[in-house]
Amino acid sequence: MKTASAIKKLEKAGFAVKQMGNAITAKLPTAERLVEFFDQRGEVVCLGFRHQNDHSDTMSDYCATIFCDSMAQAMRLASK
Repeated sequence: MKTASAIKKLEKAGFAVKQMGNAITAKLPTAERLVEFFDQRGEVVCLGFRHQNDHSDTMSDYCATIFCDSMAQAMRLASK
């Protein structure tokens, strides 16, 4: 999926999108989880969701993100 299309889809669904470099997060105001993915040459990569207060640990093998197959799946799971 193209990154621009993904951002438009998230914004249309009411998600607040933040971009820091090539990392993009999107969160609904009422949800505790957020959608997270990376932009690589205009394409979405590493699409998933995580709890807003949970972060991956670079010093160990802990990854907070639960990866998803599609944007629809990530949006559905992040809106709970």
